[in-house]
Amino acid sequence: MFTLAKESTKSTYSLLSALPERIREQLKYVDTDRLLELRLRLGGRLCAVSQNGCFFVTSPENKDGIIVNERDIKRALELITNFSMYAYENEIKNGFVTLPGGHRVGICGEACLSDGKITHLKSIQALNYRFAREFVGCSDGLMDRIAGGGFIKNTVIVSPPMYGKTTLLRDIARNLSLMGKRVSIVDERGEIASLHGGFSPFDLGYGCDVLSGTKKADGMLFMLRSMSPDVIITDEIGDSGDFSAIAEIKRRGVSIITSIHGKNITLPEFDETINLKGIGIYA
Repeated sequence: MFTLAKESTKSTYSLLSALPERIREQLKYVDTDRLLELRLRLGGRLCAVSQNGCFFVTSPENKDGIIVNERDIKRALELITNFSMYAYENEIKNGFVTLPGGHRVGICGEACLSDGKITHLKSIQALNYRFAREFVGCSDGLMDRIAGGGFIKNTVIVSPPMYGKTTLLRDIARNLSLMGKRVSIVDERGEIASLHGGFSPFDLGYGCDVLSGTKKADGMLFMLRSMSPDVIITDEIGDSGDFSAIAEIKRRGVSIITSIHGKNITLPEFDETINLKGIGIYA
């Protein structure tokens, strides 16, 4: 049995405070504790996503839905960047800004290119607020499979988006930490540990070291050299650099726990599978 952490209410407030005041006011009619996403599209109706699917947010004053206007988008950008879009230029060009509490705001608009690469975005058209949730104990039933007998198996969590891969990784890190393992978290996008001012809002036990803000491949090798971990945890691997770094980690005798987007993926090195609400655990 796992429970939503008490800190989640405070964490949810940190996301809501990054919404335009007009939008925030309309959400008093919505159970925000059950939301997974909130989507603002310029000229479109405010859309929310919960575990039951998508719906348009309405209120007694706006029974047909709340139309997002240009002022809402501008105000939202001010709030999520602390009134300095220049300071967040690198995050914005990568398509998202991570907020305190681990929440993530996806951004899209008109891309400006240089040598085929996005340098910045202009004419922002849509924002996707993604709620980060902490479910302490959600990995308890998996720990015998992952770390039975004290040996940590190389593990990959496979599922489509929005099934809780990162939430599960975070709780696995907590459990391993409480077992006395040296856990290194490579948090490229600030979603696992979500460090803010050097502290994580989540329960990571007492044995986790966190490196954030760097590419996964570089970060994994950095932690391998610097922190002498028993296990390295990162999320959403995908390119050749990630797999090369994982191969080096395995050669050094260090375990790796990670995630990948997918439904039916053949991973010969991970031959045991657990199905958990659409998530495949290869350990």
